[in-house]
Amino acid sequence: MLALSSEVIRAQESQQEFELVFLRSIPIPATTEQTFMDYGNNLYFVTKDQITRHSLATGIANVQSQKIWQSIDQIICINAMKTVVFSQAQQQLCFTDNTLSQQGTCLDLQDYHFENVTKIASSKRPDMLWLYDELNSTLVLFNFVQRQIIQSVSNLRGMLNLRGEPHLEENAMGLWIFTSEGQIIRMDDYLNAISQQSFPYSSIVPFKNGCILLRDEQLYYNSLINGETMLQTISTLNPKDKLHISGNQLIIEKSKVLEVFIIKEN
Repeated sequence: MLALSSEVIRAQESQQEFELVFLRSIPIPATTEQTFMDYGNNLYFVTKDQITRHSLATGIANVQSQKIWQSIDQIICINAMKTVVFSQAQQQLCFTDNTLSQQGTCLDLQDYHFENVTKIASSKRPDMLWLYDELNSTLVLFNFVQRQIIQSVSNLRGMLNLRGEPHLEENAMGLWIFTSEGQIIRMDDYLNAISQQSFPYSSIVPFKNGCILLRDEQLYYNSLINGETMLQTISTLNPKDKLHISGNQLIIEKSKVLEVFIIKEN
């Protein structure tokens, strides 16, 4: 555990200052196989086909198990009342309410001519999801209510010289594509690449007009405007730690515990 309750870490970005303030530690249940975090301050602990949802805001936890969830690769919060559970192996999207009770039938992606979707992300546009199909390296904006493709671009690997496994995240600054080879690409609403960078990191999350990243046991903030600033050296950080962002909270996932920080803007 980190002994940082009185420590404040400052980073300067242009005229804006933000602080990371250690809030608390949350133990990860011993049987947990995967941990997910959404932008609504909810944690999800996955054990086989069982999901435990824990609200950081209210402290309320609920558990749901569905045999149809044979494998779980991502859990994405669409809004306060809807969550999607994605299985890459099954090529399936299942929708739940805020208690993790299933809503309707699961969506089989192959019925909509997707072949190998490997990553999904929520969109700021209502009823939309981003899907990355490894076949022809196609990026798609998909309306899951109307069940139709709204926008798409193919041959992303060729167009952007994409290397490694991509991960998708969207915020107000655009759709971010992070790859396992250290590429950081930001795309606009029309699927145009508007910025491209490349630097090493072991975990990364978008925040405001930049990214918070972990490299060599240190946290950094890389701004599109002012470049990179070191945030903090924490002796217990290691390359296997994973960063999550949810609203104004940064969560560092370790092997047995989650360390929660509040991001305070001044």
